[in-house]
Amino acid sequence: MNIINNEKLKSRILSQHDLAPYTSFKIGGKADLFIIPYSWDELIYILSELKEKEIPTKILGAGTNVLISDEGIKGAVIKICKNLGNVKRIDSLIVEAESGCLISELLYFGWQNELGGLEFLMGIPGTIGGAVTGNAGAWRKAIGDYIEGLYVIDNSLSVKYIDKKDLHFSYRNSNIPKEYIVKSVLVRFEKKDKDISIEQAKKYLKERSKRLPKYPSAGSVFKNPPQGPAGVFIERLGLKGKRIGDAMVSYEHANVIINLGHAKYKDVISLISLIKEEVKKEYGIELEPEIRIW
Repeated sequence: MNIINNEKLKSRILSQHDLAPYTSFKIGGKADLFIIPYSWDELIYILSELKEKEIPTKILGAGTNVLISDEGIKGAVIKICKNLGNVKRIDSLIVEAESGCLISELLYFGWQNELGGLEFLMGIPGTIGGAVTGNAGAWRKAIGDYIEGLYVIDNSLSVKYIDKKDLHFSYRNSNIPKEYIVKSVLVRFEKKDKDISIEQAKKYLKERSKRLPKYPSAGSVFKNPPQGPAGVFIERLGLKGKRIGDAMVSYEHANVIINLGHAKYKDVISLISLIKEEVKKEYGIELEPEIRIW
């Protein structure tokens, strides 16, 4: 199924392509179309073709917070990766990073320019585009506090700038319309000695590593409710080690579900449902998924 017939395109367009290898969970079926754009111009062209043919489209970044059905995805999945991840310095403290830039690469760019302040992001996987859309963070800090503005591709496939004053970030959320594609973000750093910044980042990474399992996962499954950390309530219920198929609640962190090797989508969904039911019954708390479920 290749509905985009343009021999001049340098983008990769694959039919019936496995999605599991592109996710940190290592779970998921095939996409009817799997597209890796070569450039932003080609992405906009491809989006226009898909829109004209009324083919549903999903955007995939690093795949670190998504659970994909084993039935696969009808339509197209567009993978935003490093060729759409350029980074450049705008002024002394502002850096523009395209959405395909990994968080780790943004931090490294800062260090090369004696810029810091974002050390708390160290160890968080994923791209800057996904991080900003979901207001990623850790240690009571979030990336939304450091965003000066961003460029998006809107519904009309035009590039539009959204200024800081029009952006609203909350816990693991933003007001960036879900149907928009983040093209690039303007990130505010602070002047900081490279060695000091790296040392701080290493401390964050060390603490983060203690809490995360070595098996495939999508990180925190649930958002923390106002009553406290989701993992605390799950652990109090004795659900660490609870297993359905090859999906298991991690012993290292109760808010993480791991893939022991051959976990299926339905295994993870069943485990998520069980956790939600138990927490609701015991504490009256409605847990909300942090991961995206396709």
